[in-house]
Amino acid sequence: MSLLLVKVCSQLLLPPGIFMVTGFLGVLLWAKKLGKWLVILSFSGLWLISTEPVRDVLMQPLQQAYPPLTVSHMSQWQQAPGTAIVLLGGGIYENAPEFDGMDVSRDAALQRLIFAAQLQQSSGLVVYASGGTPLNEGETPEGEVMRQWLMRLGVPDDKIEAENFANTTWDNALLVKAMLQQRGVHRVLLVTNAWHMPRSVRCFEKQDLQVVPVPVDYAGNTGGYDVRSWLPQAAVLNDSSIALHEYLGLLWYEVKYSDS
Repeated sequence: MSLLLVKVCSQLLLPPGIFMVTGFLGVLLWAKKLGKWLVILSFSGLWLISTEPVRDVLMQPLQQAYPPLTVSHMSQWQQAPGTAIVLLGGGIYENAPEFDGMDVSRDAALQRLIFAAQLQQSSGLVVYASGGTPLNEGETPEGEVMRQWLMRLGVPDDKIEAENFANTTWDNALLVKAMLQQRGVHRVLLVTNAWHMPRSVRCFEKQDLQVVPVPVDYAGNTGGYDVRSWLPQAAVLNDSSIALHEYLGLLWYEVKYSDS
């Protein structure tokens, strides 16, 4: 199955696409009782996953799977033998006008980049920045973009390796493993978002690597709920969609790579 087809299917199976599809079917079948229930389902479902309590219920199992590696504990990995940092890409802000048209890591990926740079400076380990050009042939690979920005953040060029062909999390693990073998690395400090960590860890462990999770950028409400928490918010809908995407990805990888 092509990457484009996988992306299209996931967009239709996940919010807000799934609710638009069910709502449209409900309108077509409005004369029947099923049609009215589909419309009710689509509106109520969209409302609920756009609220903070529902978002947090979806996010917490993903984010609590592994504890964070705090700044105060970074130095314990200083020059650890057979160990490297792996930084996973998470999206590019292309041709940023404020940076004279340079590409920059976007949103959640930027948090990964900053933390990986600080981890490298505390540990002295080599960073493997992994990311290709999914569905954007001809663009600068994300691995190379992250390499450039790691240097801007003070990481020496000789402490960075860019992997520029991975288009999925499974590709990240497979292609980085080949690079790590050349240096005798068997343990990785894996830097990615907290909600992305369960799927990422599974992929890298499937490559017989010892994984130390380094989750960053936790999503959720830590200050308590009020009446506004039950009102729909666009940013919360995005977080819920991300969480559901991860659950779908875990299921898909379990089916596709169960024998790998």
